[in-house]
Amino acid sequence: MATKTHRLARLFGTDGKCLIVAMDHAGFMDKPQHGLEHPEQVIQCAVSAGADAFLLTLGSTQRCASAIGRAGVWLSVDAQPPVLERIVETALQIGADGIKCMVYPWWDQAPDSLTNLAALAAECLKWGMPLMAEVIPGGFTADPNARTPEKISAGARVAMEAGADVIKTFYTGDADSFQIVTQNCPVPIIVLGGEKVKNDEDLLANVRGALAAGAAGVAIGRNIWGHAQPEKITRALASVIHASP
Repeated sequence: MATKTHRLARLFGTDGKCLIVAMDHAGFMDKPQHGLEHPEQVIQCAVSAGADAFLLTLGSTQRCASAIGRAGVWLSVDAQPPVLERIVETALQIGADGIKCMVYPWWDQAPDSLTNLAALAAECLKWGMPLMAEVIPGGFTADPNARTPEKISAGARVAMEAGADVIKTFYTGDADSFQIVTQNCPVPIIVLGGEKVKNDEDLLANVRGALAAGAAGVAIGRNIWGHAQPEKITRALASVIHASP
C-alpha cells in the first residue's frame, strides 16, 4: 500500500486535487484528432500551465517521456484478454504511475468489462499500482435513463467495489445532483471532460460545481488540446482546481 500511496501522490496535488489532461483519444477514435498531431507540444504547454498528470496511451507515453518530466502518467489501456495479463508489467516498464481502463456497467455489448476490471484490479494490487475506472453506464449509445445521477452513482460504486482506486465519470450538470455520486463512492471521483463546450465560462462553471460537490478533479481532453489557447485554459483550470479554500 505504501507503493500505491507514493504513486498516487504523483498523480494528485498536495491538496488531493488534480487536473488531468486526457490525450488518449487518438488511440481509439476513427478520425484524426486536431490538436493532437504533436502530443509532446501539448504536454510541454500543459506542464508549464499547471497540469498535474496526463492520460496517455502506450505510444505517446514512450515518445513523450522527456516532455512529461515530473508530471504523473495514467496509462490508458484496453483491459481485455490476452493483453490484460501484461498490462501492469508494461506500465511498470515505461514508468507509468497508474492505469486507466473503461468500464460499461449494464451494457450488453460489453458484458465482461466489470469482470476484466476486477481481474486488472487484482494485478494492480500485487504491484501497488493505482487503478482508475472510466465508468460509462449503459455504454456510449445509452439512452438518458442511463445518465441519471442515480445510475452514474451506482456505476461508480460498482467499479469501486470491483477494485478501482479512482473513478472517472460524467458530471451530472449541477453540484446538488453530483453529490449523489460523490457521497455514494468513497474513492476520488474525477469528472470527464466530454464533448467540446461552447465557451470557457461554461467549462469553468462545471468544474467549480463538481469540486463543490466533492469531486477530486477533472480529466479534460478536447477542451484543452482542442482549444484555441491551450495554455491559457489549462492555467485557468489549474487555478480553479487548486484554489485555496
